[in-house]
Amino acid sequence: MKRLSSAFGSVPAVLVLGLVSMGVFLFGVQSWATEYRVTITQPPQDVTVCEGQTVTLTVQATTNYPNPQYGFQWLYNNTPISDNSTYSGSTTNTLVISNISQNEGGQYTVVVSVTNGTVIPATAVVQVTVVPAPTIQQQPQDVTVCEGQIAAMSVQVSGGLNVTYQWYANATAVPGATTSSISQTATAQMNGLQVYCRITSDCGAINSNTATLTVQTAPVITQQPQGGTANVGGSFQLNVQAQGNNLQYQWFKNNQPISGATSSTYTISNITANDAGNYKVTVTNNCGTVESSVITITVASIEEETLAAGYRLHLNPQPANDNITIVVTTPTTEAVSIDLLDVNGRTVGTVWSGIIAGSEQKINASVSTVAAGLYRCVLRSGGYRLSVPLVIVR
Repeated sequence: MKRLSSAFGSVPAVLVLGLVSMGVFLFGVQSWATEYRVTITQPPQDVTVCEGQTVTLTVQATTNYPNPQYGFQWLYNNTPISDNSTYSGSTTNTLVISNISQNEGGQYTVVVSVTNGTVIPATAVVQVTVVPAPTIQQQPQDVTVCEGQIAAMSVQVSGGLNVTYQWYANATAVPGATTSSISQTATAQMNGLQVYCRITSDCGAINSNTATLTVQTAPVITQQPQGGTANVGGSFQLNVQAQGNNLQYQWFKNNQPISGATSSTYTISNITANDAGNYKVTVTNNCGTVESSVITITVASIEEETLAAGYRLHLNPQPANDNITIVVTTPTTEAVSIDLLDVNGRTVGTVWSGIIAGSEQKINASVSTVAAGLYRCVLRSGGYRLSVPLVIVR
């Protein structure tokens, strides 16, 4: 047997070759077999996209196996993918997802292998998030406020990428109104504004419903009530005119509310002396109260009314003895009686009664049976009354 010389001395060549092929040395044991595996050098990246867009996922890998032939398999939620109208490249290093929908959102896995050798494969996982187009979950609502109050509207949106807002009033963009809500101090000029919000995103745009802004104002009195003189037994009407929404009225006499006097017009009927006084009205709505000016109603006496109606009464002579001349004037043909009353208001007797034909008429009457003293001669005609003093001397 041929021997080989080495640092270990002279040993048979067959033995040396056998030891080498087994990889066994005197100083230890070492395996000469190599472990082959695939290594991901560029994994696919997580992505967030809008529904309907196209997604491309790419993987790069390497291996220590010589002359490899790579194999790829993409999986969706751990289920292998096959090419169809949505997926392409499911067995290549690039997967394309076309017109992606919510149903294609989720976890994707790629398995990279070597098909021409025994090689440990590698996997990479990527998350695909699919965002729908923006939709409005809560629309802006109609708003009613008083002038000077804050008018606010808002919109709630889901979906969309990089969402922005712009509010419009009567189709004109409101400067600075670029968040999901809008608020401004209301003015009377803003009444009736049509307000909506345009929501824009990378996934599409949408307009909200249109809401109406109603601005109410505090009452304003445009015509004050007027006072005057009322006649006993007659009527007197008070009126006020005001501007505003949902107006309510309350009339007052001498600062006390009048029961039932709750409209813009208040009529005092069958007037008596007690109806004289100071009157006013308050006008109220949700936005405030305004008070009218205070007006005065006076009630004319019966005699003032009689004179105003055109009646006149004169006596001659004054003082009288046994006879008097009564001068009577009436506005129209009227029945008239003339009574004599003492100082205590008791009727002494009727001096004369009859018809006066709407003009001045002189009547001669005797008072010879009446004791000397101070009296009042009273004319009565319907509801009218007029009196003059009469002094009788003897």
